[in-house]
Amino acid sequence: MRPLVLLAALALAPATVLGAGAKAEKGSAGSKPEKGTAGSKRGAAPAGLSALSRGCVECHASVTPGLVKQWQGSTHAARGIGCLECHRREEGAADGFRHGDAIVATIVTPRDCGRCHQREMDEFEGSHHAKAGNILASLDNYIAETVEGARIPFNPHGTEPGSAPLMVDGLASAQSGCQQCHGARVALKAKDGGAPITVDDLKPGPDGRPGNEAAVARIARDADGKPSLVEATWPNTGIGRINLDGSLGSCSACHSRHEFAARRARQPENCGRCHLGPDHPQKEIYEESKHGVAYRDQRDQLKLDAKRWVVGETYSAAPTCATCHMSANVNGGKVTHDPGERLSWTNRPPISLRMDTDAQHRVVTEKDPAKRKALVVDTWQQKRERMKAACTSCHAPSYVDAFYKQYDDFVLLYNEKFARPGMEIMKALKDNGITTPVEFDERIEWTWFYLWHHEGRRARMGASMNAPDYAHWHGMFEVAEDFYQKLVPEARELIDQAEKQGKVAQAKAAGAVLDGILARPEHAWYLKQRAELAPVKGESNRPPARSN
Repeated sequence: MRPLVLLAALALAPATVLGAGAKAEKGSAGSKPEKGTAGSKRGAAPAGLSALSRGCVECHASVTPGLVKQWQGSTHAARGIGCLECHRREEGAADGFRHGDAIVATIVTPRDCGRCHQREMDEFEGSHHAKAGNILASLDNYIAETVEGARIPFNPHGTEPGSAPLMVDGLASAQSGCQQCHGARVALKAKDGGAPITVDDLKPGPDGRPGNEAAVARIARDADGKPSLVEATWPNTGIGRINLDGSLGSCSACHSRHEFAARRARQPENCGRCHLGPDHPQKEIYEESKHGVAYRDQRDQLKLDAKRWVVGETYSAAPTCATCHMSANVNGGKVTHDPGERLSWTNRPPISLRMDTDAQHRVVTEKDPAKRKALVVDTWQQKRERMKAACTSCHAPSYVDAFYKQYDDFVLLYNEKFARPGMEIMKALKDNGITTPVEFDERIEWTWFYLWHHEGRRARMGASMNAPDYAHWHGMFEVAEDFYQKLVPEARELIDQAEKQGKVAQAKAAGAVLDGILARPEHAWYLKQRAELAPVKGESNRPPARSN
């Protein structure tokens, strides 16, 4: 029987886990052992390890020695938690197969980790991280699947030397890009060659066991009974991975297997695997900030391996992402695996929203005051107070209050001068049939996307994390440039074209929205500039648009 390379994923924080057969202490913090204390000799298994897991270790020490060495340095190994304690499956599990004397699965899910880390799993399951797989139906994913790729395989238009002519997978960009951070919908191949089997087909119950035996019977398996995972969906450690047992997420997104150290999850470089780039450059913003400068200077003083890691008590040299968003502080802030618990704004959408959330942790968008009050379970003010508890571990309350005044003012400026007007302009064009229903087939749709999704996010995130260059030059300056030099002229040009094409009423309606926005006092400088320019034949009188 071929050996399985056990790819474990562990819960988002270490917990006190006792030896095999003993009861686990739910939701408590564990310590990282000294390197080599859990059987540093190649193939050695620590005391307390179950007989079956001991067999796994002894075999894999020669098959995948690097994997075993990682595990040997872990808190798990020191406490007798081995391969089967994470990878085991019950008879009848969709992804389970017999491997030696046990039934195991390749993918370890948060539900598996939750057998010992229940509190951490519950917090994570309610977080926005766990819902990151929702991008699979978003505008961002439309870009990857349709604009960058194709939702159907297509014939190659040529072949490279040494390559056999194969169909092109149009979803490859989404699979290697978006889904590696956001998470894939894990799928198994079907032995009848039909549609892959996912959680939607298996219909698992509350215990994660499949409820559709017909779907289980369709699963393709190799000669050893191992189910065949669809390559497009595995390997994948996306934070919002949609698992076969109905759970969401991947604990190893932050706690990389097979050491699973809290130390790694506490470091900003770990978060930077996904939180970087032109549309959400939190890593780069952090590096520019005073916090990031202090981290690089005094990283060795942070005691990242400490069992109890409390800012203001264990360390004070510098904060990391985890310090502010997830970790404990001297003001009573407790470790959480829901980073949204301390965010008072969400800067992800075109217009920033206050983080009033409902029982399912969703942002409440209801505008009626009475209905809104009934829906809100956790207010943005409560979230801000939790963040302030972290801030005031190092800063005076007056300092923190003044920072939040600056931040709120910045977000409101972006919202009201550029984002809300931009949405009104785009809506007017769409509602009046001046732009088509198809996304990204017109230049102005790219302009608007860059304005809020790239420049606008950079600006707001820069202000939120004390990075002035991202707030200004990489942020609001480029937002303003896109608004005045691209979005407005392109909207005017489309309106002019619509009028020439006989859509007089529609052009008039959309033009009224645009003119009404530009007539506001905050845009007076722009109208004055337009009035001083000589008209251009065939075009509206406007400043020249910059080309990319």
